[in-house]
Amino acid sequence: MINSERATFLDKGQQSAITVDGSGGARLNPRDGVLLQMIELDDPGPVNVGGRMMNVGVYTEPTTDPVRNVSFDVTAVHSADGAATFTAIDLEGDFYNGMRSGKNMVLAFEGATLKGVISATKARHRVPSIDASTFYELGIVTNTVRPAVNNGAIVRLGSGSVWTVTGTSCLTSLTLAADAVVKAPRGRRVTLAVDGTPTALTPGATYAGALTLTVA
Repeated sequence: MINSERATFLDKGQQSAITVDGSGGARLNPRDGVLLQMIELDDPGPVNVGGRMMNVGVYTEPTTDPVRNVSFDVTAVHSADGAATFTAIDLEGDFYNGMRSGKNMVLAFEGATLKGVISATKARHRVPSIDASTFYELGIVTNTVRPAVNNGAIVRLGSGSVWTVTGTSCLTSLTLAADAVVKAPRGRRVTLAVDGTPTALTPGATYAGALTLTVA
């Protein structure tokens, strides 16, 4: 079992290819309930001061919303995306893509179950700037679920996979195996809208665009 205080996996704007095989009993247990968090690189890094590299860099939180890059396809898989595959494992937690620039979160589940949210988000640090004295704030963000700008959320539910959606999830692509299941917690109902149009969730189907899964 991997126990972590915060997100099990934290991707700061890097290409990644995570593989988790739970067939041997592996379990992920993030205390804050986040399995994967994607954000922009927030490490201030050293600064050259008079010919000496000193740890006086400052990360400043952007105050404006990202501008849509029309040349970046949020529904497609790119080689530089943040990707993760989960096989034969029971997961409970959330997956958030809080990137501002062009990088998608690409998730594949094979014979896996998930109870949680998968979404593009607006990610914000708890403080407006971070320097060496507040280094402990690095990588700590809050997420507001919203439709993707340059940060797609691409999900493939493979054979035998079940996703129990626990809250609003904004995706850009969803592919379902013929026996994959998307459902809500007991007593509730999950609905899908594609580009604002209510759409039935059908096993074996693929959806792309502005996808919003809502639980009521």
